[in-house]
Amino acid sequence: MPGNAGDSLAVLTFHSISSEPGPTSIAPPTFRMQIEILAEAGFKSMGCQAFIDWREGRIDSTRRVLVTFDDGYADFATAALPILREHGFSAIVFVPTGKLGAREDWRGANRSKRPLMDWSTVAELARSGIEFGGHGITHADLTRLAPARRREEIAGSARDLEAHLGVRPRSFAAPYGRVSPETIADIAQHYEAAFGTRFDRARRTSDRFDVPRIEMHYFRNPRNWRAFLLGRQSYFYARRALRAVKSAALAARRVVD
Repeated sequence: MPGNAGDSLAVLTFHSISSEPGPTSIAPPTFRMQIEILAEAGFKSMGCQAFIDWREGRIDSTRRVLVTFDDGYADFATAALPILREHGFSAIVFVPTGKLGAREDWRGANRSKRPLMDWSTVAELARSGIEFGGHGITHADLTRLAPARRREEIAGSARDLEAHLGVRPRSFAAPYGRVSPETIADIAQHYEAAFGTRFDRARRTSDRFDVPRIEMHYFRNPRNWRAFLLGRQSYFYARRALRAVKSAALAARRVVD
């Protein structure tokens, strides 16, 4: 991937690995294809510390990716993790700590509510080497909250994870990827890095608390996925442009609302 060893890195975003409808679900056979092609191309995964080391210029990222999952769906443990481990990949999972053990119920959730992991599963996976990061407490849009509640969603998520796992989380992902300068400042007080939803490769110059990611829903075609990994970027650039237009339209609608 051009520039990967120097100033760019693919941070991959997944949500649910299931056959449920909707853009936040990827069917298990498709997920297997994505991971198998990644492995065949010689890529290996990295964790938060390696990401920070890369961003600070201490290591390169040749044939490395950062694999992330949002929301903490139960199928991460049952469907995604076996495939990841089969190919030697790790992941960071961002969880809404007040929802664990229940089902998704936030705005934009599937009509058929998908179950989330419970704390015992999260603790077991953490002991086995899976990293967990904050995703708020209630999966609220942080930019729409009063300052005190926004800060509690951010700090409380870290506090919950530390209480249950015995280690302070290092990373965060804002629900829906929505942040403001005030939100970013609050996140920076409690975490070492945070990841957003802007569709792009991460760069060493990216905002450390709003790092762009690659939404893997757009790479369900093996030809497009393999081409991206081999450095052929036409589909990626086209998708990035369309995603930017859609994001701008959604932002304008939120202002009107």
